[in-house]
Amino acid sequence: MKKIAKQRLRGVYLYSLIVWLVYMYVTDRMEDYQFALEGYTSVILSIGDVLPNSIIAGIILWLAYIFIGLPLMGSIQWFFLSIADQQKASWREILEVFTKKNYVRYFVASLIMMIFIGLWSLLLIVPGIIKSFSYSQTFRLMRDNPEMGVMDAITLSRKRMNGRKTELFFLQLSFIVWLILPGILLIVGFALGNMALVAVGDVLFFIVLALIGPYFQTTNAVFYVEEIRGGNDANQALKF
Repeated sequence: MKKIAKQRLRGVYLYSLIVWLVYMYVTDRMEDYQFALEGYTSVILSIGDVLPNSIIAGIILWLAYIFIGLPLMGSIQWFFLSIADQQKASWREILEVFTKKNYVRYFVASLIMMIFIGLWSLLLIVPGIIKSFSYSQTFRLMRDNPEMGVMDAITLSRKRMNGRKTELFFLQLSFIVWLILPGILLIVGFALGNMALVAVGDVLFFIVLALIGPYFQTTNAVFYVEEIRGGNDANQALKF
């Protein structure tokens, strides 16, 4: 699947990287990125940094995450699903979630999944992780089936992920190899008290996360195309 993802990204990787970086910034995934070296500090300001430090600003950011950030998690999957389907992907697909036809469905789906996963996580972190894999195909199923209800999509995702959660887990885990070098630099830097080494590891960690983002997302979309789309629910074994 990773090989197929690489093939799908040929010719569109740079474009998808730009879209991914904008998505990261808008959803505040760059919020804590900064590094310091010999008295020089570099910081990528997040949207939250622009607002004053107050309760009102915190409420605004929380509402923005709920009403904008959550639906965007679905629309970014649309974008990379188009790449996996070898269709012409456009950044406008990400904004389609905010149309009258789509917004309520995807907002409700995002909110319900967040609540479900949160409740399962109360039992310990592992059940929450398992359920996050169970519900992971919901947005793509909704994209392929515009008339499908939210709960129907969540249920169908859970059914079609029966017996496939472990496969997807190890597929995603395989990307950790990209983080070995920056991880080692960070660990050694902190162990030796070498802030220069920590700074290098921090920068490298961010760069790797940004660069493999489109590859990771497209691989997940290929998994959906190859394993989930058109699945035969009647024959799905009820296993982990």
